[in-house]
Amino acid sequence: MVELRDVSYRVGDATILRDVRVRFEAGRMNVVLGPNGAGKSTLLRIATGLAHPSSGKVMYDDRTLASFDHQALARRRAVLSQHVELAFPLEVADVVMMGRYPHFGRVPTARDRDVVHEALALVGMLERAAQPYPTLSGGEQQKVQLARVLAQIWSTDANEAQPPRYLFLDEPTTNLDVHYQLHVLSIARTLVNQHTTLIAILHDLNIAFQFGDHFVLLDRGGVAFEAGSAREMPMDVLERVFDVRARAITDAVSGEVLWRFELRR
Repeated sequence: MVELRDVSYRVGDATILRDVRVRFEAGRMNVVLGPNGAGKSTLLRIATGLAHPSSGKVMYDDRTLASFDHQALARRRAVLSQHVELAFPLEVADVVMMGRYPHFGRVPTARDRDVVHEALALVGMLERAAQPYPTLSGGEQQKVQLARVLAQIWSTDANEAQPPRYLFLDEPTTNLDVHYQLHVLSIARTLVNQHTTLIAILHDLNIAFQFGDHFVLLDRGGVAFEAGSAREMPMDVLERVFDVRARAITDAVSGEVLWRFELRR
C-alpha cells in the first residue's frame, strides 16, 4: 500500500498539488489519469521520494517514506520512466543488471545473474540478452527497461518470503504501438498479486480502463474523482476535466465500456 496523506507541493507562489489524500492498495493496478498540467508527474515524484512534499506525508504500508534509507528503498521501490536513453552500447543483460546494483557490492552474485535471467524471460527478451541495447526497437527497449526495474525489486533469496514491493510506471506506453502497449501492461498486471503495489500514469483512457482496477483522476493539482471501474467514471467529470465531449460505448461481446471523445464546438 502507498498512501498520500494531505500532500501539497508548492514552488514559489504556484501550488502544483493541493491536499491530495489518496490510497493505492496492493493487489490492484492503480492508474493515475488527468490532462497535461494536472500534477500527475509531481504526484509520482513525491510518491517515489524523488521530491518532498511541502506539507503532508507519504506512507509505504505502515512506514513513512522518509524513514527508509536510500539503499533499502532502492531494493523495494522502482520507477519505469517513459524512455531511457543510454549513451553506451551495453548488452541487454548488462542493462537489466543495473537494476540489481542496490543488492550487491562490487560483483554480482549467482543469484543476481539468475534474477536478470528470470526478468528477461518474463518480458520475453531472454533471447536478446547478448544483443546491444541501442539496436533494439523502441518497444523492445521499453521491455528491457521493464525487466530492469523488475530485477531491482526482485527478492534476493529465491526461497525467502517476498516483502512488499512498490512499482511506479510513468507513462510506460508513450510512443509504443498498440502491440507493445498491450504487452508491457499485460506483464505489469501479472505483478498485482505478488505483494506489489503498482501505480501507473497513463494517457490513453481506453487502455487505462482496460487494465486498471482503481483510478485516480487529477485536475489542477487535486483529486477530481476516484473510481473502481470504467463504469464508475462519470461522463460529465471526464468532459469537464479533459474539456471534451465524451460518449460511453458498451462492447456487444465483452460488455466492456469504451469511450469516444470529441472536441467541444
